[in-house]
Amino acid sequence: MALIFYPNPDEVEKGTLEERIYTLMDAAERYKAIMLDVSSKPAVSDDDKKRGMIPRELGVAYNWEEIARVLRSVRDLSESTKQDKTKKAELVAKLAEVYEVLRGAKMSKLEAVRLALIGEANQLRGGSSQVA
Repeated sequence: MALIFYPNPDEVEKGTLEERIYTLMDAAERYKAIMLDVSSKPAVSDDDKKRGMIPRELGVAYNWEEIARVLRSVRDLSESTKQDKTKKAELVAKLAEVYEVLRGAKMSKLEAVRLALIGEANQLRGGSSQVA
């Protein structure tokens, strides 16, 4: 069985940063749906329940290289004006939403990344509001 990556690298390389983040979000939602569907199927035996799924059995993976590339592009944006900072904060917050969707796909450790991105967005906005 071939491994399917979400998103496809060709999908993320096109468009503006906003469009690329939208593509990441769409791919994260598709990946989450597949992961929740796979995890809801009953296991064949008690040994399978104890062992859990291994990556080879999943057939799908999230393309972390693409999300890292978009995050790097966002972090490289200028912060010279208030408008630039606001735009950058919006993009960082949207990336935090992508991580929220992925966290829902049985990746609870991504909560720390999501919180860090929200904190970064709040700092760019100039506020120190608490993260929910």
